[in-house]
Amino acid sequence: MIVMKFGGAALASPASIRRVASIVHSQRERSPVVVVSAIGDTTDQLLEILERASRAESYLAWKLQEEVKTYHFCMAEDLLDPVALEPIDQYIRQTFRDLHVRMLEVCEGECGVTPELRDWVASLGEKLSSRIVTAAFEESNLNAMHMDATNLILTDENFGSAAPREWETYTRIRWSIPAAARTHVVVLGGFIGATEDGRITTLGRGGSDLTASIVGAAVKAEEIQVWKDVDGMLTWDPKITSGGYRLRSISYQEARELAQAGATILHPETIAPAQRLRIPVIIRNIFRPEGEGTRIGVARPGCANAVKSMVCKKNMTIVELRSPSAGKNLSEYSPILEQVCRRQKAVTLISMSDDVIYLALEKNGIDPYFGFAPDQCVEARLRTNQAIVTLVGQTLKRCNVIARLSAVLNQSSALVLPQDAESCAVHVVLSQENLDTFIDILQRAFLSDLDPAFFASPELAPNDQQIQKSPRTSVPQERRAFEMLTNRWALKGIRS
Repeated sequence: MIVMKFGGAALASPASIRRVASIVHSQRERSPVVVVSAIGDTTDQLLEILERASRAESYLAWKLQEEVKTYHFCMAEDLLDPVALEPIDQYIRQTFRDLHVRMLEVCEGECGVTPELRDWVASLGEKLSSRIVTAAFEESNLNAMHMDATNLILTDENFGSAAPREWETYTRIRWSIPAAARTHVVVLGGFIGATEDGRITTLGRGGSDLTASIVGAAVKAEEIQVWKDVDGMLTWDPKITSGGYRLRSISYQEARELAQAGATILHPETIAPAQRLRIPVIIRNIFRPEGEGTRIGVARPGCANAVKSMVCKKNMTIVELRSPSAGKNLSEYSPILEQVCRRQKAVTLISMSDDVIYLALEKNGIDPYFGFAPDQCVEARLRTNQAIVTLVGQTLKRCNVIARLSAVLNQSSALVLPQDAESCAVHVVLSQENLDTFIDILQRAFLSDLDPAFFASPELAPNDQQIQKSPRTSVPQERRAFEMLTNRWALKGIRS
């Protein structure tokens, strides 16, 4: 049995969903379980509807609801014959009726915008996409079955970033999915779960990856495939600079460090469930299914490069905490700070030693204490407008990368943070304005002569991939697309 997760970019058009069906068909003998994200940018649009309703912009909220509804109607119509379309049509209509009622209550002040309501609204994207994909699989001669993730993924009540209760969730999954997967391709939405009393929760952005990993661990899958619109993990994030080489393989620890440091290709918690059972996680490109992608698994020895990849976070404020009294061990504050970071997602504990603690705040100007109240005097220093560059590699310590960093950064004001004893990552803090120069130095120092057993040259993307990856920056173009869809339905006399 395998688990196959498909992201929103992989489901953004009828052609993409047919491509997904073809990929699943090619691995049918491996009893695939399919986890899907919301189609395209649906989650962002749903949350925008809620935001407009909270500002009492009822017409704009209604207009965007109609656009999102029409988009899903048209997707379903292009994929399904009239008989298969009817139940999906009814489900879409009912979903948006419910959304409309809830948004009217918000607009009129009858209820406020709570984390629980945000999760209910955000969950609709996965609920819609999983049913549309299931019906599309049936249309493609795949015997498919939809399962509601909210009946399988049991979570705590931390709405917005709920933590799955893994063992209870594993029990639910093991009682249902393996038996169904013998005869059907099981499809469920990622990202969503529910509390014990049935209230819908979400696992945080990128949470569909975590759903796939949990399902994979529960059924003891042969492998977990994460299908994206990229060829795999790269030596550096394309958002930093162009180029970059694909990683053929990377260890669980390296992948987890990259995700926690800001790499958006995986949810930070994805790795742990798979790692416990040593299930490989493979990142593959839906537009190039024959490619090998990046394999995440047990560390392979022998890489000639100390640094495998680097990621960057921009526009950060760094808080440096020190004790003014000699001999005061700050590491005793570690449990308190970890609780604060879990509670406030904009705060990250990036480095700690007995003498100093470094915290990263995502927004400049935020209160540097953010609820942290030590029982003794602590000296705080702020560095604003900073970037954090994280270098990751299994052999950083053995290759003495920190000493090499100190040498290449001799004339700069960059700060190399203390490295955790068990970490395979090194964090460097520097001024935002020096980032481009610094990245160039790092590339030449650590990522210029790469081991071909672990790195591959980037492949050129086909034309259709370039089209699917075009960013949502042109509002007029997006609006024109929705107007075309709306007109198409209006001509047919469709009414909600």
